[in-house]
Amino acid sequence: MPPLKEDHVTQLLRPLLRTRTVLEPAERPSAALVETRFGGLPVMEYGETWPVCDGCADDMKFVVQVDYAHDGLHDRLPILFFTFFYCWNCHPWGRDEKPGWLVRSYTELLLPQAAVRSTGPDFEERHTSPRLERSLPDRVGVRLHCPELWDLVPGDSGSRDAWANWEVLDGAAVQLTREHVRAPHLRNTGVALGGYPYWANGGDETPRCPDCEHPMELLLQIRPTDLTDALWGDVATLYLFMCRTHTDRTGLRIQGT
Repeated sequence: MPPLKEDHVTQLLRPLLRTRTVLEPAERPSAALVETRFGGLPVMEYGETWPVCDGCADDMKFVVQVDYAHDGLHDRLPILFFTFFYCWNCHPWGRDEKPGWLVRSYTELLLPQAAVRSTGPDFEERHTSPRLERSLPDRVGVRLHCPELWDLVPGDSGSRDAWANWEVLDGAAVQLTREHVRAPHLRNTGVALGGYPYWANGGDETPRCPDCEHPMELLLQIRPTDLTDALWGDVATLYLFMCRTHTDRTGLRIQGT
């Protein structure tokens, strides 16, 4: 196979550039009711009740709320705020219709109020600070987002020439994103809103919207982090997706070792 040229790879990658918001630990909370944070008790609209799992009938656990309008520094999906709940009894991984998770998204908050719960919060409250980055698909994501480039590598052949081509691709991606990562193939790691996911252990599992069949976009990625003590196994990463056109359509995936 012919070796890839970096200028050709750059030409193919440039149209795929997206921005993403990396969430990092913050020492102090903001004064806003709808601030982005993990744990504690969530904000709900007046009249909303605590979500109950359809599978086991227990209360779901509140994981995170995101002030998307304020802290989403990237090219956002058309919502202002969202909360995420999960059931560790049913422990869904998102590859089927198994119940046990919920994204509540809002295009406006008319009467937001702090939730009141007799049992208190499930996780310790922790706060975030947003940082803007550029993002390109990771190695397995190239197959979905740029099939032409995947075929040129070629993607999963495992040959010596393919590995050399991956190094060219990774180098071009780092130049375009200006991302400072420990290793080029680890781009997109961390806790982030938007951009492209870092697939922790397996192929690209981006779900498609059942209404329009288009790939959903990454809403939130949660890697193991000091930001939250909500864990999916020891080192698993959770991904939430949303359709840009049909924002009521969301998807969940989890990958881990």
